[in-house]
Amino acid sequence: MLITVTGRDIVRISSALGIGSEETMRALDFYVVAKENEVPVGLQGIPSPMTERGPTFIALKKMENSDCVFLKDNLCMIHALRPTVCRSFPFVFRESTDGVKWGLSAAKHICPGLGVGPEVSEEELRELSISVLESIRVYREFIDQWNAKPATTAIDLIKAILSEHQFYI
Repeated sequence: MLITVTGRDIVRISSALGIGSEETMRALDFYVVAKENEVPVGLQGIPSPMTERGPTFIALKKMENSDCVFLKDNLCMIHALRPTVCRSFPFVFRESTDGVKWGLSAAKHICPGLGVGPEVSEEELRELSISVLESIRVYREFIDQWNAKPATTAIDLIKAILSEHQFYI
């Protein structure tokens, strides 16, 4: 399971941790999707920036045991800064002609918290959907502009995201 990040996520994490582009890169992985392969269902709708290796998806780095780089003793070390996908998990949102649609992105064996704790209200889902979809919209606008340029390196992409942090606030 990839923990994809948006530009806002990258800026939020970098800013709060006080790290620059090189250090931020160490916390990220770039997953290249070969042109002949289809984009996995879970990544459809996520903006895909071009780098020197082709179209990519940016996600938090995983350790050898597949844990997120920010997971320690089964606790998130950046919980207050967590990426959009973590904030909304296990819910997914998409815009349609009928308005915002939402669903679940995980089964009970992946998210043992399903059905446990207080019920999420429709209002909470609506507010969450606004935040998630806005973050993706802003990221998509940036990536569309980025992709209109000749392909460049992943570090240049991170530098551009961090230098245009006001774009994400």
